[in-house]
Amino acid sequence: MRGRQVVYAFVFLLIGFLLTVSIQHANRSGELIQLNESNVEQDLYYRDQLIDVQEKNKQLRSELVELQENVQNLEQEIANDTDELKDLVNRKNTLQKFTGELPIEGEGIQITLSDTTYDMSEEDHANQYVVHDRHIHLLINELFSAGAKAIAINGQRIYHDSHITCIGPVISVEGNVYPAPFVISAIGDQNTLDTSIQMRNGVIEYLVQDNIDVKLDLSSNIMMREKDSL
Repeated sequence: MRGRQVVYAFVFLLIGFLLTVSIQHANRSGELIQLNESNVEQDLYYRDQLIDVQEKNKQLRSELVELQENVQNLEQEIANDTDELKDLVNRKNTLQKFTGELPIEGEGIQITLSDTTYDMSEEDHANQYVVHDRHIHLLINELFSAGAKAIAINGQRIYHDSHITCIGPVISVEGNVYPAPFVISAIGDQNTLDTSIQMRNGVIEYLVQDNIDVKLDLSSNIMMREKDSL
């Protein structure tokens, strides 16, 4: 009887031990499951954050591309405006050169008009052998008609409304007096100007017939300064 009790006690002790071990194992398994669930939640959180960052980066890249296109368009507009501005400035400078507000230079021709030598015995008719303002007016008008960009008499710029008069043997240009010979310089296309004044029955032929000595020279570069500002 006593031996059977010892066996029962041993069996109960073994069962208790097994139950204790099972409970501890179950608790440990529960802790592992909780840790795994926590890691999964963190993974899901970081994945959501990563997806959100990627979406924002994608949006920013799209905005960056749009901004770059806008900058390129703006740069092109500025470049076009700059070209237009340069063109306007060049046109303005060209007009100022024509009006005498700026100096001008270029190819052209020079015509020298001189009084014809005459005998003292014919002094009563000396007026027939000197250069008059009508001769200069005729030549200047022909040069302007032929496309001269600028004209000067003895270095002084003249214009369509310049006042040129004859005072005896001298010429007055806007109040400035010049004796013969008179050098008329014209800036423009050499061939056009030369052909215009030397055509048959043209200006040069008329001047020669009117007893005026005429000398014509082609020049690759003629310079004229701007008009004096008053």
